[in-house]
Amino acid sequence: MSEKEQPRLASALAQKVVDTIAPTINRHVNIMNAHGIIIASSDASRVGTLHEGSVQVIRRNEIIRVTQADESAGTQPGVNLPLRLNDQLCGVVGVTGAPHEVEPLADLIALTVQLLFAQEREHSHSARKAAEARDIISALLAGHVAAEVIERTLETHGLRAPWQLELWIPRSEQDPELEQPALDGIRTAWVGLFGAHWRLRKAGGEAVDAPKANDRYLVGPEASDAGELLAQAEVLRTLVARPALLPQHGHQAIWNQDIAVAVARAPARSLKYLALKAQVLNQEQAKTLLVVVAASSMSEAAESLHIHRNTLVQRLERIGQVTGVEIRQAAESLRLQHAVYARIALDELRIF
Repeated sequence: MSEKEQPRLASALAQKVVDTIAPTINRHVNIMNAHGIIIASSDASRVGTLHEGSVQVIRRNEIIRVTQADESAGTQPGVNLPLRLNDQLCGVVGVTGAPHEVEPLADLIALTVQLLFAQEREHSHSARKAAEARDIISALLAGHVAAEVIERTLETHGLRAPWQLELWIPRSEQDPELEQPALDGIRTAWVGLFGAHWRLRKAGGEAVDAPKANDRYLVGPEASDAGELLAQAEVLRTLVARPALLPQHGHQAIWNQDIAVAVARAPARSLKYLALKAQVLNQEQAKTLLVVVAASSMSEAAESLHIHRNTLVQRLERIGQVTGVEIRQAAESLRLQHAVYARIALDELRIF
């Protein structure tokens, strides 16, 4: 419901308030809608009938106090109070009794209705947004929905390009960040699918507020059209199938997405064969290789590993000796990196 729409008071919610409060205050209570029709009452026989006094309240938009009973008109002493939701008149609360006694009770009932209405509206909004998010993410990950359909769906839900797709595998499924609500035009809620949590957001928005150091988390590059977004979704879904290949937050500098995706796409029976060339490397040597190829210089790599440059040179020479690979040859180094990633996929090494 947009802010400009007339708020509608649900009869079930109104009756819930009446059933809760009327027995406690021992007064007769009616709640009327914006047309003066009784939608909730402590006298069930009156529900669905017109409450004449509330019509005057709605017309004047003010409290009407009745001090004398009028049997011919069917009225009793009491108070009829305008009921406002989102600063709009949407109904009336009526309580029988001496006005000076029951007016505070009518105020309390109106406040209760307002609070419950706001709570119900927020819950309904969140539930709808969660369902929308699941539909959008499911369509992206399914991989067979046409780009034009994806684009129209995103436009309908107010998410305009460019977009970014987030992937998160938290250490705990009870992480409170998973409850982050959707923000209209900014991001969807988190959706759990394929063993991970996904969220689509407008590019440039905030990522997950505080990804833990050991959580596996990725955010895709900006996608300016639905075709790009579908391609990103396919890549991330491929990686989720091999979660060991996903980098932990804070370890992405030495991670190579192209190699990770290539290894993730390799048939399971091929991984052991692919990993053979790196089988002789220990954890330290494998990490050294990945740090060196990711760094812009040997000095930067040595600093990242917290070792002297000469020590780094010696490690690389040793890696070359035990693997028979000439590290300075790009093609051979790349094959060795694939082998290291294959061992990571097999959970034999834990580097990022």
